[in-house]
Formats: sequence, structure tokens, C-alpha cells
Amino acid sequence: MLAVAASRIRPEQQLPAGWQWDQSIQDYPSLKRNLLRLAEKKAPITALFAVLGDIETVRRTTAPDYIAKQAASGWIALMDHLVLKGQAYLPFQEIMIRQRDRISECIHRQIAPPHRLRYLDPIMATRQSMVQWIETMDWRYPWHVGNVDMDTAYAMAFDWKVMGNGQAGEALEVWFDWHNKHIDPKTGFWDFGHTGEPRNCMAGAMHQFAIYFMAGRELPYHEKAVEATLKLQEPNGLFSPDTYGHNCLDIDAAFVLANIWNRYRVRERPIRATLERMHEANLKCFLPDGGAVSRGGLDKTADWWSTWCRTAVLAWSARILGMKEYDGPWDFRPRHPFQSEKGGAGLPDWREDAWYAAADWPRPGKS
Repeated sequence: MLAVAASRIRPEQQLPAGWQWDQSIQDYPSLKRNLLRLAEKKAPITALFAVLGDIETVRRTTAPDYIAKQAASGWIALMDHLVLKGQAYLPFQEIMIRQRDRISECIHRQIAPPHRLRYLDPIMATRQSMVQWIETMDWRYPWHVGNVDMDTAYAMAFDWKVMGNGQAGEALEVWFDWHNKHIDPKTGFWDFGHTGEPRNCMAGAMHQFAIYFMAGRELPYHEKAVEATLKLQEPNGLFSPDTYGHNCLDIDAAFVLANIWNRYRVRERPIRATLERMHEANLKCFLPDGGAVSRGGLDKTADWWSTWCRTAVLAWSARILGMKEYDGPWDFRPRHPFQSEKGGAGLPDWREDAWYAAADWPRPGKS
């Protein structure tokens, strides 16, 4: 059966002969050594070192100057590196992703920027304006919408929980109401544009799921989301239909499966079997000179985003599979939307004061 499945893999989904991957990664210490080799050449991302258990080291370093230079409107400096490319919606998505990174930086360092996020005010003004914002996104591309939708909610959460704007908390209740109403009960994903594309819908929905998990909210139709995600695994063990893995598709699928497994304990055996196949394939995307790539066999240079994605996949799958050798000081408190492992299990509802300590977010007025 395995030989037949392998024969269906297209050449671009296979690793080329002689592919050099880091076979020395056998446990948590060897993984960390690999990541530090990349850090010697490129500045590390805060979120990655935080999940490795180095949050205190992160907080002892000087905060980036772009936080102090925040615009009065709330935008945190980012336009200097913005690139216009690809489909027309991508530049705005890039702006929101950069805001996500800046907000995450503040949360990890337990600081607040000078100004609250006033650029959110027009969409938070009324229930209708919040709904209009969601419904007028380009739902022909649910993967893209998932990013912007999540980043909008993450920014509102920061404006509420850290900057003290109660209106943002009210807008988030509208956000949850809309998503609870429009989730597809057959797939557990959102497909407001009726695309019928399960892979894109999974890659989109993972982002809104992150807000549910961060808030400690119940996720509707979570078992359906698991079933739909399991069907997307490719014969090589990863989740890209075209290449040997893709950093975003792989972390998206692992995020859905790991968080729902830990929170709800549904479809346990199929999830474990899927993650077991994924774990081995994911390791082959780490390079001997440090870090990981998005597409095995195609990308030659490691980058931090792919490294973050593949490190998280390794951590989540290893812990579910009981691989004791990977029991490091992992820290997946939800400071960043993708820093989630338990699906919100054990996390107080974020309307409760106890949520701050559990999620490790700074309180209002902290600078």
C-alpha cells in the first residue's frame, strides 16, 4: 500500500537525490543547536526564542526603536520595507502581518506603545461597521481573508487588553458572533465566498481559530474541522499538493490538529497517525547549517519564518506522540496568535482578570 501511495507522488513533491537535511536533530538540545546556527547569521525572531523557553532573555534585550516611533494613528512603523507584488490585495495583507509582528513584540516584552490603535476606530464604531469590514473582504481567497481577519481581531485584542480601549472588547464580541453564525457546519471552516476549496479554507480558518484559542472560547464544529484537515495530507506526509511541503500549509494543518487534539480529544488515533507521518517529513526540511526551509528540495536557504513554522510543528507533534527526547522548556502561552498548543484548554476566558497572567500579556498602562 505504501509503495502504491508513493508512486502517486509527483516529482516536485519528492526530495531530490542527495538532499542535505540535518540528520543530527534527534532531540530538543540538538534542535536548539541547529536553530542557534541560524541565529549566528540572521537576527532571531522574538516569538521563536520565546517558545524555546528563552522569554527572559528576550525581555532583557532592548526593545526595537520602531515601537517608540509609533505614529499617533496607532500604526507601528513598517512602510519602509513594504513591497508591491503579486495580486492586488497582498500589500495590505503585508501591512497587517507587520502590525502583527509589532504587536507581538510588545506583548513578548511586556510593554505598551505610546498610542492606542486609533486606525481601528472606523471599523469598531458600530456593529454594522464591524460586520461590513468582515463581509467585504475578498472571500474568493479564504486563505488571505484568514490572515487579515485574524490580524484585525489580534489588533483589537491588543487595543482592548493592553491599551485599555473597552470599545475594542465590544467589537470583538461582534466578531465572534459573526464567525459563530457563518462557520460551515459541514467542514468547520469559513467559506463565505462559496469557493468549495477545502485546502484554502483550512489555511484561512486556522487563523480565526487562533483567536478562539487565545480567547479561551469554544470552537464550533471542531471535529468537522479535524476530519476535513486529515483529508488534506499528501502521501509524502506534508500538506502541499505541489511541492515537498510548504511552511504555511504545514503549520496551518498541524496547528488545527494539535490544538483541537489537546482541547477536545476527538479523532485521537487518526490525528496521531497523521502527525507521526508529518513529523518525519517535517524534519527533512531542516538544513545542516541551521534553520529550515519552506519547500524541501526547492528552497536552498533557511529563513526565520519557515524555521518558526517547522519548529512549532516539531514541538506539537512530538509532544502528542510522546517523544520524550523533545521535552524541552517549550512555552506556548498565546502572546502571538500561532503560539497556541492546547486550543485554549485551561485558559480563562479573556474577559476575566486571571487571563492576563495565564496568557502572559501586559496589563493596561504598562510601559
